[in-house]
Amino acid sequence: MTIFDTMLDAPAWGPQGQAIFERTYSRPKPDGSMETWADTVRRVVHGNLGLVGPEHHLPGEADHLFDIIYHFRAIPAGRHLWVSGVPDRPYSRNCHRAGWGSKLSDHFGFLFSELMKGGGVGSNYSSEYLESMPPVVGKTSVDFICRPDHPDLAEFDTQLSTVVPGSGVAYRVEDSREGWVKALEIMVDAFTTDSMSILVFDVSDIRPRGSAIKQFGGTASGPGPLITALQDTAAVLRGCGNTLTPLAAMEIDHALAACVISGNVRRSARMSILHWQDPDIFDFIGCKADHSKHWTTNLSVEVDEDFFLALNMGEEHATKVFELVSEMALHNGEPGFFNSSAASVGERGDVRSTNPCGEIALEDFEACNLGSVNLASIHKSDPAEAEVIFRLMARFLLRATCAPITDPRQAAIEGANRRIGVGIFGTQEWAAERGVRYSEIHKSEPLAHELEAYRYAAQDEAASYAAELGIPAPIKTTTVAPTGTTAKLAGVTEGAHPVFARFYERRIRYADNDPSLLAFGVLGLQIEDCIYSNATKVVVHHVKDPIVERFPVELIEQASEVPLETMLRTQAFFQEHFADNAVSFTANFDPEMSLESLQEALRAVLPHLKGTTLMPNHSRPQSPYTPISEEAYLAASDHELGQALEDCASGACPIR
Repeated sequence: MTIFDTMLDAPAWGPQGQAIFERTYSRPKPDGSMETWADTVRRVVHGNLGLVGPEHHLPGEADHLFDIIYHFRAIPAGRHLWVSGVPDRPYSRNCHRAGWGSKLSDHFGFLFSELMKGGGVGSNYSSEYLESMPPVVGKTSVDFICRPDHPDLAEFDTQLSTVVPGSGVAYRVEDSREGWVKALEIMVDAFTTDSMSILVFDVSDIRPRGSAIKQFGGTASGPGPLITALQDTAAVLRGCGNTLTPLAAMEIDHALAACVISGNVRRSARMSILHWQDPDIFDFIGCKADHSKHWTTNLSVEVDEDFFLALNMGEEHATKVFELVSEMALHNGEPGFFNSSAASVGERGDVRSTNPCGEIALEDFEACNLGSVNLASIHKSDPAEAEVIFRLMARFLLRATCAPITDPRQAAIEGANRRIGVGIFGTQEWAAERGVRYSEIHKSEPLAHELEAYRYAAQDEAASYAAELGIPAPIKTTTVAPTGTTAKLAGVTEGAHPVFARFYERRIRYADNDPSLLAFGVLGLQIEDCIYSNATKVVVHHVKDPIVERFPVELIEQASEVPLETMLRTQAFFQEHFADNAVSFTANFDPEMSLESLQEALRAVLPHLKGTTLMPNHSRPQSPYTPISEEAYLAASDHELGQALEDCASGACPIR
């Protein structure tokens, strides 16, 4: 009898874990019911092991994998939970780098396609890439037509052409992801070849808004968002002159990402990077000062060894870049920094772009492949078992590189690099069990030695298993990803971050006619009028993070109590002792911190990081989460166990 056949204990969900699983990862079964967690883990394990022959499985590997995933000791990234074991394994890569290829449509088509698959996309928009692209020589007019009985016609009829072209002139857009991408590529190519002065798209076949999207989930947007995206793209191309500028290219990618968001499948996730010496660098640094622009992307300035040398010498341009990025970070949290010189160590190709959250630097058209070990589940008395878990996750991810890829560019680079990212989460609990406060992690030699043992286990297993499979060893093996939703399944801290707060107020919005408001009032909960929305009430809940259930309060520091330089040194600690890829990290700091103090912390640590983002701990009226004292929590009439659902700096992280 295997573990697949035995009676299982109920999963030890985190406070929001079961709801997140059911919303995000549970798939419908053939009988119409939804997967349980055990069903999902079985599908994932069988699907992953099925990528190679049984002669390449360890004895009992299926049972061991099931056990560690089911009990949240290690969890593959959300994309694996969603598609592993699904027939044809659609969309099995989560995050990507959109390269530039030989045509502009190579970049925009790839980005649009991957965003529609639910993936995140990073790009480097530096002028040296764009200058090698074909010039934008056309001034093509782009028009749209649609059948008069389309259910959504009233939503976009003002965007349609009033002149119906003759037979065979219009391009009929196929109602599929591929059809939308093809329409975009045809239009972009028309601008770079000047092959036609008028281009007409017929959107009659696109399913109406609200229709089900069967393969990935969610509901269709109707033709309107595609029309808007193509019109916005055409407007940028028409007004850009012969050479597309970095900001113009970013505007097109933003329009495409906004179109995808309108599809009601997921938020779009992007990273935009520009070299510090680029002629457009100052426009780039300030491009999100207006929050209505470029909100679909994270931003990072690419720095390198030359930057730090110039900065240390007081060179004017480098100093101005550093000061302006610091000022923007102090007020806005972006841009961050990406150190391409550090990221390039151990690489064979150009890795001057990362995935949207920054933990993996990628070559053109390369993809991420992630899974993480829950350090909070590793007891200090059992390091040998922990190393086995790291080895199993390395094997899981290496097998995942054998899943089919439809894009030949991506297949080629993945076949050569076999890059994987064995990560970690639950780090604050891991340190606390060993008696180390978060702010002391970066000084701990025992923790450093333990991490190095885990890194070696993952790298050694990946190399030996690759040799057995007859494929290249991974160019890099370990990382620290944000692990937002997967860490929430287990109810532990995310990536290398400290807990948001030990105790906090959580504000939830309800319609003012919601019947549950009466029950909240009876319980004595504070109920306020929402200052942002009409006919809406805000209910204040008082919450304790589960980390306080496991450890003494005095051992657990919350994010607001850790100095910025200590945050950055903690990131550097995980970079040095564990991650050969990179560490995704958002360093929170007091918004009242002086610019001089912020810059001093950056100068001390930034050269040791592959990238980082700074985020002021802004508190606005009716913030979703507000830290409170233990006394305030105990004095409240309600007491809940929960976790703050935090986003990345821009709110643009992938959901799955």
